[in-house]
Amino acid sequence: MSATIRQNPIPNAASTDQLSKNKSRITITLEDRIAGLGLLFVLALVYYIRSQFSEIPFERDEGAYAYYGTLLLEGKRPYIDFYEQKFPGLFYFYAGMVALFGDTVKGMHTGFIWVNLLTIVFLFFASRRLFSPMAGLISAVSFGIMSLNPQLSGYTIQGEHAVALFTSLALMLYMYARKSESWLLLGATGLSTGLAFMSKTSGVFMVALLGGLIILDFYHKGFWNCVKLLCAYGIGVALVVGFFFGLMAYLGSWHDMLFWTFEIPKNYVGKIKWDDGSQNCGKVFLKYMYGSIVTPYKWFWYHAFAAALIIFIKSFKSVKWHPLIVFACSAATVVPGFYFYGHYWIQVLPGLALLAAFTMQALLALLKSFKLNFQVLSYWYAIVFLILVLIHINSKKDYYINPNYHQILRTVYGTNPFPESMEIANWINSHSKPNDGLVVIGSEPQLYFYTQKKCPSRHAYFAAIVDNVPQHKVWQREFVADVDRSKPKYLIFFNHGISLFRQANSDDFVFRWLDSTLRTQYQPVGLVDMMPGLMPSVYKWGMAEMSNYQAQGQERIIVYERK
Repeated sequence: MSATIRQNPIPNAASTDQLSKNKSRITITLEDRIAGLGLLFVLALVYYIRSQFSEIPFERDEGAYAYYGTLLLEGKRPYIDFYEQKFPGLFYFYAGMVALFGDTVKGMHTGFIWVNLLTIVFLFFASRRLFSPMAGLISAVSFGIMSLNPQLSGYTIQGEHAVALFTSLALMLYMYARKSESWLLLGATGLSTGLAFMSKTSGVFMVALLGGLIILDFYHKGFWNCVKLLCAYGIGVALVVGFFFGLMAYLGSWHDMLFWTFEIPKNYVGKIKWDDGSQNCGKVFLKYMYGSIVTPYKWFWYHAFAAALIIFIKSFKSVKWHPLIVFACSAATVVPGFYFYGHYWIQVLPGLALLAAFTMQALLALLKSFKLNFQVLSYWYAIVFLILVLIHINSKKDYYINPNYHQILRTVYGTNPFPESMEIANWINSHSKPNDGLVVIGSEPQLYFYTQKKCPSRHAYFAAIVDNVPQHKVWQREFVADVDRSKPKYLIFFNHGISLFRQANSDDFVFRWLDSTLRTQYQPVGLVDMMPGLMPSVYKWGMAEMSNYQAQGQERIIVYERK
């Protein structure tokens, strides 16, 4: 029997191409599968928890943004028919939410559940690409849970959720662009940070962040190559900004946009001076940020911040600075104006989630030096982390599983009349016709969204016309003329200092008009007596109930009907 000797064939062009294609295919490892299952579990858990808040009342900013979204869909022009001290991307984002999920409280909350879930997914893939699949899972879990914190308005539909969404998308795209040096991906990264900037002015820090990362990663590979990649990124940012600015020019809103987004914010930001603001930073951090935001979720914060210590214990490759830079730029979004409102901190969480991923990767790298199995350790790390998450949720199950809306809103916002606004809207909806007009004397624009009734004036946010800016006297007279012309059937007066938000030395014209109008044209049909602390408010409807009741609270709301 003769033996046949086989020789390896010389690869031709076709087989070489096939080999190249096989190498380029994405290999799904066991770690990928486990991390993917963990991600699905986290998404399901977060969806379930957030669905418990699907009908919680809005606070005033949420209500304003949702209301402006409905106006935009009706063809109203930003900064002319309504206004806000934000760039136009915010209005179009909320208009998209209304269009996709409906103009109801539940619909808007549902839309923002998906915003949050998408943010989690983007952070998972960003951390997976930068570190590992299991690190991606840790990043996703960290953001998913910390973004539920009531003290940073995690359950709300605040605009900062949009900034977190676009920032996380930008981080994911950039992490994939780092190795490929793809101009297309870098341009898409610029589009994402541009959307963050157009959604909220503080998003400009995210624009700077990604530009800084490009310099960090590519400068050593050649100056001109770095410049080209920066240009690709900058073109993406410029396309978004140019689109929205061009759209405002086309709609005739350009000069009004400049006024509301550049001139008016100078008064807002400049109210707290640098000396006072810098002195208050420490007080705010200790009393509010640490006590209310960090402490209830301290394990997640401590775990993330451990990365900053590990960096100086062991030498890691250059990506060790990426999470710290992302976190620093995220934290910078909170500082402008020195107001430190809770919902501002939502923008910090993507950076914190990336730090959490690095903490895991770095700790496992330290343990690996003891000849331990890195892969097995990563599985156990994730399991223990998820168990601690479930323990945390169980310890706060009254909030996560059975939330008391009134108690949550009172705890977070004090005596702001947010629960009361929804109750009043329910009464208005059950006693009015679709064409019956409504005007709110107070900074509670959410009532227009709840009742699906339009403010007779562009000044739906009452605080603007009692601010001490030079134009407020003209605005008051414009507001009064609009209301007199429309003759709304219902007038709701919030006798509440925070809601009225009247500033010192502001004109009292609108209040003199209100006194005369209420005496001659309206009669009271409802009274809401706001009790102190966590006590529920007392509601009295109709003259019979109101005449025999003596108000006890410091603040009250009166519903009037046209005679």
